Amino acid sequence: MPQSDRAATQMPEPPPLHQPRPRQDVPFSQRRFVPRPVVDVHGRRRDVALAAPHPKLQQVAEWLTPAFYVDLGRPCNSACLYCAVPPHEDAQGFLPLAEVASIVAAGAQGQRCDKAILIGGEPTIYPQLNEVLDLLAEQGLSNHVLMTNGLRLGEPGVLGELRARGVATVHLSIDTLDPHTYDLLSRSTGKLAKQVQALQAILRSGDLNCYLYTAVTALNLATLPDLLRGVAKLAQAENVEPPPVILALIKPLGDALRHAEQLLVDPVPAAQRVAELVQLGDSLGIAVGHRNLAACLAPQLVDRNVDYYLDDYSIEVNSGSRLPFSHVEHWFHLPACQECGHRGICPGLYRGNTERFGADAYRPIGNDGLKLA
Repeated sequence: MPQSDRAATQMPEPPPLHQPRPRQDVPFSQRRFVPRPVVDVHGRRRDVALAAPHPKLQQVAEWLTPAFYVDLGRPCNSACLYCAVPPHEDAQGFLPLAEVASIVAAGAQGQRCDKAILIGGEPTIYPQLNEVLDLLAEQGLSNHVLMTNGLRLGEPGVLGELRARGVATVHLSIDTLDPHTYDLLSRSTGKLAKQVQALQAILRSGDLNCYLYTAVTALNLATLPDLLRGVAKLAQAENVEPPPVILALIKPLGDALRHAEQLLVDPVPAAQRVAELVQLGDSLGIAVGHRNLAACLAPQLVDRNVDYYLDDYSIEVNSGSRLPFSHVEHWFHLPACQECGHRGICPGLYRGNTERFGADAYRPIGNDGLKLA
């Protein structure tokens, strides 16, 4: 076993199985959905700043842009230990269908997006999902993105119905192919097979775009090589090209922060691990990208940084005004970042990571991997 694999197997003590996801103690009479005042947008960069963009990640960016998010609410059929979606509970319930029209108006009419990104919670359990897709179609929008854990996609007819109503791309969250690790991360038992069935169904469909989104935690780090090998094997069995895989270091927010001791990964060794996984992916014919990993920690992987392919911002629902990306509140830049050649495009660092692991490793770099003006 390579030295890096041996080190990665020394994982922290996992939390007990079936640990319940925390829920707010909110009286039923006060449980009402409070709509967000902003809508997040993935804009398409007219000119990607990379010297040599990766063609597969450029393709993923095209699938995702220009699009606005439709957040269908907190309820979910999983309970991932690392969930960072505020408020990390289901008390507010689903998005009322009546709220969708204003979101569509802000995203489609105000920003000229041509598709929606359906998120939650878990969008496939939203009771009026078909009505939302029909409303989008009435506005001339199509080729939508479904961000899902996939637990329902293997059910008969589900994928076909979604495709017929305008879904073109599936962002499938798969963190491991190891059943025990899956149970730990999802706080459930025996559901991994449903995710595998979902991936197989997507690969067999022949007309759906797909990429895998993998949360990188201390609990699944050692299983990621086998995840890539398993994905390649599943694609080979269907005689199709394997989908791209995006490795996202978990954000130190919400449930991930609650379980930081078990979940958070030091970004410095994580950068080395991601580099190894990129190399393994290349050998298997899988394009591996990453998120939440600063360029200064892995300048050789700048072309794999998905953030560099997107133009993320938010819009105010009532006015349609463009605003800075709503997630910027969680990021910050060090004073030394002002000297970095990536300052204008790097999203920044998560405070929770620097508070836990320190900031000494983050040092300014030049224009590594960027297109020179």
